Amino acid sequence: MYKKNMTMEEALIENLVLGNDHKESMKTINKNLLQYGLTPNQSKVYLYLTKTGEKTASTLSKSLNIPRTESYHLLNSLEQKGIIFSIFGKPTRFNSVPIKDALNIIIDNEKNRITDLELKKEKILTLWETIPKYVDESEKVDGNKFQILQGKNSILVKIERMVKNSEKDLMVLGSDTNFIKFYHTEFVNLLKKTKSELQVLTTYSKKGLFPLEGLPMNNIKKLDESNRHNFSFIIKDDNEVVFFINSGSPELMAIWTDSKSFVATLKSLFKLIWRKSPYVLEKHNKSNKNMTGDYEHRRREIEQEKVILDYLQQNLMVNKDEKNE
Repeated sequence: MYKKNMTMEEALIENLVLGNDHKESMKTINKNLLQYGLTPNQSKVYLYLTKTGEKTASTLSKSLNIPRTESYHLLNSLEQKGIIFSIFGKPTRFNSVPIKDALNIIIDNEKNRITDLELKKEKILTLWETIPKYVDESEKVDGNKFQILQGKNSILVKIERMVKNSEKDLMVLGSDTNFIKFYHTEFVNLLKKTKSELQVLTTYSKKGLFPLEGLPMNNIKKLDESNRHNFSFIIKDDNEVVFFINSGSPELMAIWTDSKSFVATLKSLFKLIWRKSPYVLEKHNKSNKNMTGDYEHRRREIEQEKVILDYLQQNLMVNKDEKNE
């Protein structure tokens, strides 16, 4: 039933935006449109036009409860982005480009913007060199730097630089649930391009290895049940590590550091697990005794791993909290 004094169109909008049947879907779509560079109100206007067809600015303003002056500004900005268009008349009406085409348009615009930035890069650097320096270059910070990385893009940019600058080895550890988050990214391609020795420790399943498709199987070892913690990290040589944080947020978070103590500790943990782990293609009955050892020795190894992980998780989270204060 419609609310008192509510038109059929207004009821439709409320059902689309607020109704139980559509609320979560619209919320997810809106969230993703924000990641495409739209503001909340731009997204709101675009979705409204997409679902209801051409409208005047005044109708849009009234239906979405947006001030009329702001409505014109929003429509103008969306028209400049190329995802809505105007229909001349008295009054002017507006309609949207289909969402599939709109997403392609936004992506192409972003690609063009990046290309333009790349062309301006050398000019900016040349101009920068003409500006005098006021910093004592002798004051260098050696190690113990921490950087919080939030979102897949910022994490992948950091990993890409680590891979390109790696001279000796790359060590990657993570459960299948960690790697699945990197599906549809350049993560595997970055690892395939490395000239350093690559070692990967992960759980072995179709679900877990699917994102790792293309990596040499002789570079991958299987994590056993005792090591299936919800953690992951990537170590470059002896000087950098990206450690993923389980923040409870749906957005991926990590901490990058060049702290020698953290890198050395994680590298020791990786080597400990790598030594006793079988290759993914290796038969379990092959030298099984040599890989597992006796029960007490195995238990001590597991306890040692957990102590290291607890220490790292606690100290990295403390560092993150201190940065946020």
